[in-house]
Amino acid sequence: MPRAVAEETVDPSAVTDTVMALLAQVDEIRQATGDGFDAAALARQTELLEHAHEALTHALEDVDPR
Repeated sequence: MPRAVAEETVDPSAVTDTVMALLAQVDEIRQATGDGFDAAALARQTELLEHAHEALTHALEDVDPR
């Protein structure tokens, strides 16, 4: 079921800023853990990437709510 079109439009720069901030956190975790395997760090990276995906998906749905 398509989402109702919001009265406010999505600000592309806000979406970009959000996604870039999330990706920066992912990179910080990667740099902090180095080449070792850290399950907690991997879980946090996964969570951050999911948030970035959601931000992009919602922005695209607002542009084209098919």
